[in-house]
Amino acid sequence: MDNNKMLQDNIKAIDKATKKVKDFLSKVIDDGSFVETDVFTAGKSFLDGSEALGEGVVTGYATINETPVHLFAQNQEVMKGSFSEAHAVKINKVISKAIQTGTPIVSFIDCSGARVGEGVRMLESYAQVIAGLNHAKESVPHICVIKGVAVGMMASLASMADFVIASSKDAIISVDSPQAIASKEYDYPKINNILGADAHALNSDVCDFTYKTDKELVAIIGDVLKVLSSEVSDCTDDANRETPALDKAYSVSVALTAIADNGKFLAASPKFAAEVQTVYTLINSVPVGILAFDSSINDGYVSMAGIDKALNFVEKASSNGLPIISLVDCLGIKSTLADEVSGLSKKIAKLMVAINSSTCPMISVITGKAIGMAYTLFASKGIGFDYSIAGVNAEISPITSQAAVSIAYPEELKAGEMRDKLAAKYAELQANPFISAKDGYIDNIIELSTMRPYIASALMMLLGV
Repeated sequence: MDNNKMLQDNIKAIDKATKKVKDFLSKVIDDGSFVETDVFTAGKSFLDGSEALGEGVVTGYATINETPVHLFAQNQEVMKGSFSEAHAVKINKVISKAIQTGTPIVSFIDCSGARVGEGVRMLESYAQVIAGLNHAKESVPHICVIKGVAVGMMASLASMADFVIASSKDAIISVDSPQAIASKEYDYPKINNILGADAHALNSDVCDFTYKTDKELVAIIGDVLKVLSSEVSDCTDDANRETPALDKAYSVSVALTAIADNGKFLAASPKFAAEVQTVYTLINSVPVGILAFDSSINDGYVSMAGIDKALNFVEKASSNGLPIISLVDCLGIKSTLADEVSGLSKKIAKLMVAINSSTCPMISVITGKAIGMAYTLFASKGIGFDYSIAGVNAEISPITSQAAVSIAYPEELKAGEMRDKLAAKYAELQANPFISAKDGYIDNIIELSTMRPYIASALMMLLGV
């Protein structure tokens, strides 16, 4: 037997089977950096016994924006990327090497489902990958790109990642059969319209980011890797830069641009529960996560969905060692009867535990109102915030000024004084930040234009940099 000829024949066959997925990878990774592993691993088709060359998944290591990563990319050209025992073996080797070397995992999902002919062996293989990815969470970040179909258990496997980036054109994310779900809907809608990235972006935080082009995808992965880097490099932006516009009119978008290095930040799931913005950026070259509350949405309250979004964000930031910055302008939690009987209190309890359990530095900035639970959860020293700042016009109180009027000024109301005037009086006398500062709960009161300098300084102090 001519082994050289066999080698060349196998290489040609595998190159043909993996050409499309490797062409895609070449647009994402640094030129010439990819080294493929387990090239010749091959399972078998249960239909005709033919070999699955490349096993429906390409694995290896490379660099992306000069950051070393381990990766696996499912290949629709081989048995539609179907998940199998051999498929799982290749993935778990990548996970193990990533943990061993401390490098991020980047996965590219495009899988039509399980190779059912393998029976329980395939189900056990799913379980092994679940265990591997869960183990990896303790030591390395995982960025998952859903470039095509993620159905069945693969949808949940993808959702285990720290960051999920989905193609707004081609991604389909569904636990049940997409066709079965679509068939139950009126006039059998286009699957991408009901189970694509855009549909998920509006209704959940399954997808942190979406992309339209390969160029956009490369930029997002690069930015995420930069945020996940533990290195603090020289900053190209002035740490003491001020933004006078914030003293005239506050908005979340202006605040984020003001405090982020060079005004650049990544907003995760921005359309879902939009009253809570979850953002990743650098401040004075320090990677951070920012939880920013937008009082112009949902009447200034946080919804049940917003609680879920905040919980997922805090858990992700904490597991990746990111300091958490909280920009608070919130009247508290708004619920419906359905929310209450669906376990809202338990969700809030989980968020309380996540914030209190975080070992990362936490800084709160009360930019507007911090009322009741909003203060306790997102700004209080007691729950774990290391450094607390308040804007000079902030309001901190157990209840809103309007609600307090009936309790604090019943006689004045009877005498005909205007409720708005009494609310303003309560805010000035009882809810102003100087009271909290005198009690030691607020470290400093500032003009909001100086947020970036104060946050940058506090970060350096808390990190000992």
